[in-house]
Amino acid sequence: MKNLIRGHIYQLKKDNFFFGCLALSFIFLIVSIRFSSQTSELVPVMGVDSMMSTFLGGDIILYAFMLLTANIVAEAYRSGVMKNIIGRGISKKQYYLSIVFTISSTYLLVMLVSGIITGVLACSRFGMGTIPYPAYYVLSIIARILFVVAHISFAVTMTIFTRNAIAGVAFSLVIPNIPRILEMIFGFLKINISLDFFKISTHMPSVYEASNDLSSFLPYFAVVSVYLILSIVIGFRGFKCQDIK
Repeated sequence: MKNLIRGHIYQLKKDNFFFGCLALSFIFLIVSIRFSSQTSELVPVMGVDSMMSTFLGGDIILYAFMLLTANIVAEAYRSGVMKNIIGRGISKKQYYLSIVFTISSTYLLVMLVSGIITGVLACSRFGMGTIPYPAYYVLSIIARILFVVAHISFAVTMTIFTRNAIAGVAFSLVIPNIPRILEMIFGFLKINISLDFFKISTHMPSVYEASNDLSSFLPYFAVVSVYLILSIVIGFRGFKCQDIK
């Protein structure tokens, strides 16, 4: 597993797409700083709040990293690297988990650095501030990590099935929105049904709503964990059944 992770990191260093993701992250950072400076003219934004809001945001960057993930997997199929890896006796499960871990960790590290920068800038103007509900913030970070890992896993699983980066990302973005799509279909058929419980977005925690009430995290962790487990299981099954040539 360690060698696979090292290999993925080396591959990222040589991948122009990865540097494009970093450039997009830099643009997001500039926009966040600009937006924060405009907001602070009306309401002071403390360092902690700025850092957390930046770290927990960045969905557009996440989508870019999903495309990066799909492109790496698809290229491994096209170039024959996948065949060489499996031919060396490396477990398909190890490859799957290593790519999910590497890209997820890279994305989270990029967002952490961006969060620290915005936090330091906000702190220099208005102070660091305090964390009134530390348990809520900790659970929010864990929730974000699960969200990221689940979406990177979607990208890997769908790319394994399609062997195409664009198709893999497209399908991986559809999966979390299946409940919303079903609601639209049912609505078209004049059937009123709510599938809010199955939507990740419905239960997504927000630091702006931080409190001592942590009960809202239970349905979120339940839903995102189901999505993640299903993605991994389906990915493992599909990968295992493939005859890689």
